[in-house]
Amino acid sequence: MVDLTPQTFPAEPGKRERPCLVIQTDILNEAGHPTTIIIPGTTQVYRDQQGDGFPLRVPAGKLQKPGEKPKETDLLIDQIRAISNDRFMGDAPIGDLSRQYIKRVEDALKIVLGMGQFQNS
Repeated sequence: MVDLTPQTFPAEPGKRERPCLVIQTDILNEAGHPTTIIIPGTTQVYRDQQGDGFPLRVPAGKLQKPGEKPKETDLLIDQIRAISNDRFMGDAPIGDLSRQYIKRVEDALKIVLGMGQFQNS
């Protein structure tokens, strides 16, 4: 969970206690780097005719904030950002993503970053 307040511009995800996926290499994580690269999540899920919003969104399944019921969560692939490590809330991750989800995130990142071509599979 991260605290993305204050929200500087309306197009950026804000909100306190927002789930996110850390996508930064462990080399930086373990080196004590002061920022971390994340993909914010949202519980305002979107489903198109194919069942999700790929490549801009990737369903992350049901994530659970401490003390709350699990909620369906989408990762906002087009909202990648580096945040200060001081924005992290809590001492532990709120969940783990399966290898299948991580692969889907990688595929979406390649498309959004212009590193691959969109192909229906």
